[in-house]
Amino acid sequence: MPRASLLFALFLLFPLSHSLTLSVRAPIELSNQGDLSYYADLTLNGRAFKVLVDTGSADLWVAGTVLGATDTGFRGSVSYAVGGVDGPIKSARLQFGNHSVSNQAFIEVTPDDSHPEGHGILGLGPSTGSFITDLVPTGTPLLSHLFAQYRTTPNFFTILLGRERDPTDHYTGSLTIGEVLPDRPAILDQPRINIVKLPESRQDQQHLQVLLDTDGLQGPDGQVIPMTSVVSQMADKSRLTVVLDSGFSLPQVPRAVADALYGRFHGAEFVSVNGIGPTYILPCDAEVNATFLFGGHRYPMHPLDMTMDPSALGIGSVVNSRGELSCIATFQPFTYDRGPNPTYDMVLGMAFMRNVYTLFDYGDFTSPNDTSSSTTDPPYIQLLSLTDPGEAHRDFVTVRLGGVDVPPRGLTPGSTNTNQDENRDSNSNPKSNKHVYAIIGSVVVIGVLLLIAGILVYRGRKNRTLR
Repeated sequence: MPRASLLFALFLLFPLSHSLTLSVRAPIELSNQGDLSYYADLTLNGRAFKVLVDTGSADLWVAGTVLGATDTGFRGSVSYAVGGVDGPIKSARLQFGNHSVSNQAFIEVTPDDSHPEGHGILGLGPSTGSFITDLVPTGTPLLSHLFAQYRTTPNFFTILLGRERDPTDHYTGSLTIGEVLPDRPAILDQPRINIVKLPESRQDQQHLQVLLDTDGLQGPDGQVIPMTSVVSQMADKSRLTVVLDSGFSLPQVPRAVADALYGRFHGAEFVSVNGIGPTYILPCDAEVNATFLFGGHRYPMHPLDMTMDPSALGIGSVVNSRGELSCIATFQPFTYDRGPNPTYDMVLGMAFMRNVYTLFDYGDFTSPNDTSSSTTDPPYIQLLSLTDPGEAHRDFVTVRLGGVDVPPRGLTPGSTNTNQDENRDSNSNPKSNKHVYAIIGSVVVIGVLLLIAGILVYRGRKNRTLR
């Protein structure tokens, strides 16, 4: 597959709703940190920061002092499941690839062990989720700022996430604003899947969420996994509401879905993994396949994204009760409480998004303070499948089976291994009684990974508080 950063196109054609052409800008390259997070580079008043690109939030914060930044006189704080951020809301000149904003609002966070100097998060979600805008009328999120600033720029962005240990496709990731990657124009021909908009009373919980097709998930045996939506506003309970979140490492799903995906594999056990929480573990040679359906199109998952080798997490070993070396299931039962009236059924994070090239069109998701916008089109996404099942199987054989394609052991008939003790320490080897408790990425400094650990649990509204 050609590298995503090829730049030899001069013009891109957009659908009718994007009637203006745009001169090509260089895609913004993403750095892949162990398939756990994807970072982009930006500057504020000339100071460089590495920011996690996060479609699950709307605002920008950075750890470290930005010299010459304008203090708005307000402070904002965000509480995460693990830790949080707090600091003054300031503005400064921002440079993001070839895009620039003269007065971008952000939170300036004091660096500490959990928020390393020079790092942060860039929210790419709907502006209705911005807590900076709640306080500062000019505190428009970056994407809304760019779309308002450049009226000829189509108001969409795209994300491509790479797979670190993929033996076939070698790219780390890319992000574009107002254009598509030159080597992937087929994204524009994919069906438009409307984003589910929340009632006005709950717009502060709005995410980039869409409906899965009826019978929209097929499990390892090729059969449909039965699912029922718990979202009260949706009349058709056969279609689940799913959030696409590039800032979430492990997809979050109902327990019954995790059972159906993993529970019938030989050696599969549901346990608590240190630093991750309750999830399935299963022998690393178990090839798990699944397919999602959106807009009548099939999106098969790469088996290397269905389970994760513990070494990618810096965990020395994970074993099941039989003493078998095991991998960690990436589609994890919800690790947090969505509340009594949830607005979504699943969060499809990085493990899903590595299998698709995604276009997010903001439509009428303009800044609440941008009254000049004439955009009335509903927001939507487009998904271009990247995973060829045959190639994915060969990749799995190369990475997990040492290049020897042996017949799989098959699934146990009709039941799941769900009676395991969730409190059992899956990182203990019963033969050597060795324990490995640290969950740190093998390619990231400790401080950065503490930041990652703090964002692995989905933020929803992020328990936002303002003062």
